[in-house]
Amino acid sequence: MFSLYYLPIARKLGLAKTTAWGVAIRKITNGYDTIMGKSKSVEFSIIENTDDYWFADPILFSDNGKTWLFVEAFNKKAGKGEIGYFEIIDGKAVNFKLVIKTPTHMSYPFVFKHNEDYYMIPETGAARHIALYKAKNFPYQWELDKILLDDCVYRDSTIISEGNGFFKVLSYKQQGTNRFNMKNTFTVFRLDMETKNLSVISEFWDKKQRNRPAGPCFKVGGGLFRVSQKCNRAYGEAMYVYEVNKDGLCKNDRLVNLFDGNKVMLKGKGKVVLTHTYSQAGGYEVIDYRCLI
Repeated sequence: MFSLYYLPIARKLGLAKTTAWGVAIRKITNGYDTIMGKSKSVEFSIIENTDDYWFADPILFSDNGKTWLFVEAFNKKAGKGEIGYFEIIDGKAVNFKLVIKTPTHMSYPFVFKHNEDYYMIPETGAARHIALYKAKNFPYQWELDKILLDDCVYRDSTIISEGNGFFKVLSYKQQGTNRFNMKNTFTVFRLDMETKNLSVISEFWDKKQRNRPAGPCFKVGGGLFRVSQKCNRAYGEAMYVYEVNKDGLCKNDRLVNLFDGNKVMLKGKGKVVLTHTYSQAGGYEVIDYRCLI
């Protein structure tokens, strides 16, 4: 197998081929042991891509005993991501529906609930803003509620409830035109849902590219953990797992695991070589993946 360092070059030269991005799911039998690296090997079931779309950036959302899987649905013909969802019924992702599309690329559809209303902050970096959407009829009808921040490129905004109508938003600012001049800044915002305004709590330069969010945060044994992407050699190389420091600013978080595809088996496809998003809710966990062909 090609080293991940050479994988992008090998793909360009036709020496290695990978599948399109896809999403896989499994019923949880081991808590958070998968992402925490405590399981030797786990098997996921593939959610099949369609003729028109491949899927990535899976975010599970569970409420009132039901679970939905929101995804980036990459429109092959249009060459851009759109937002869709599946229902999770008896362990299977079914009844796919496309729910949001704009003239520019969208991905990472992070859904959360506030005062019995459902909201989403998808990644809309291609449109140079952070946008808040609200469900008119959950989960299949959404409308733009407010542009929270304009004239900026932020990636993969991840929400943590603080209670009393306040949420932390972890986001990844990118400034530059290519990988050689790109400056990456990890930012912690506070979102006030009464005024729907964002304010910066903390930010730091992520020189080693270790902090771009890779899915919802989770709690284990009283600790709060976050997942981030490791993409300095190949996009989707692996995911870091950090225990969040008590100050909540994320700069001094403790690294507890490096999760890569070697521990994941896909039914019918073998091992994963690239992955960059993990999510868990409603008794299920999901990842996105690419495999060698």
